[in-house]
Amino acid sequence: MRAAIADYRVLEPWARPGRFVCRPPDRLGRTGPVMLRELEVDAEGWPQLCDHLLRLASVPEDKLLEVIEVGPDLATGRVFLVTAPAEPAWPDAPGGAVGDPGRVVQAVAAAARCAHDLHEMGLTHGAIRPDAILRGPAATVLDLPRLDGPAGEVISTGTWKELLTISPELLSGEPPSRSSDVWALGATLHALVSQDPLFPGIERDEPVTAVQRIMFTRPEIDPTIPPGLAEVIAACLATDAADRPRSAADVADRLAGAGLRPGPGGGKDA
Repeated sequence: MRAAIADYRVLEPWARPGRFVCRPPDRLGRTGPVMLRELEVDAEGWPQLCDHLLRLASVPEDKLLEVIEVGPDLATGRVFLVTAPAEPAWPDAPGGAVGDPGRVVQAVAAAARCAHDLHEMGLTHGAIRPDAILRGPAATVLDLPRLDGPAGEVISTGTWKELLTISPELLSGEPPSRSSDVWALGATLHALVSQDPLFPGIERDEPVTAVQRIMFTRPEIDPTIPPGLAEVIAACLATDAADRPRSAADVADRLAGAGLRPGPGGGKDA
């Protein structure tokens, strides 16, 4: 592990590869650690990165992970991105054991409202899933969308659990959209309230078979999920994107009407 990145002192690795908890330089006038990630951005990618950052600056910082600084790391030729500190909202519970379902609903609704703000700024997230929902210093926030994807890349995934939140149209090569983010919100919610995968048997599939299962079969919603919540999930996972909620804000509104509320102490950070 490197001791420093630019003028940030590395304290420890963060929960996700490529990110670090760092001590900020005195010039920032901040106390406490920050989170830093390295981006693979070359000279041709700078205009797109700057455009995305300008759009992100218009999203309320209480919904999206706050960006503090972006700059070049002269030692490596990479770009570093510094954000406010955060932790995964459910670090030890990838699904089915997150505790209070009402808190889950509230957190996913907050992520949906953030996604809507991104969409209004002309951006899609493209990677909404359980580990993209973070616990920030004051609230539950959505992680930043990927800012350094190669030109033409639609999705990037590593495990079958990540595949579950990718809509069939993305797997067929269509670009990210409002409706693909809506699918991801529904699949994320299902993953957090059920131990059963949306596509039974996918956990045993080879990668190519797992992709085919999502593209050519229908998801199966856990029948033990409360009816109001199951209806929202089903709407988000409609085969025809035109039949899904018209916006991520609509998803948040539907979740608010699903009748689930956080337990005592469960909603103070969402």
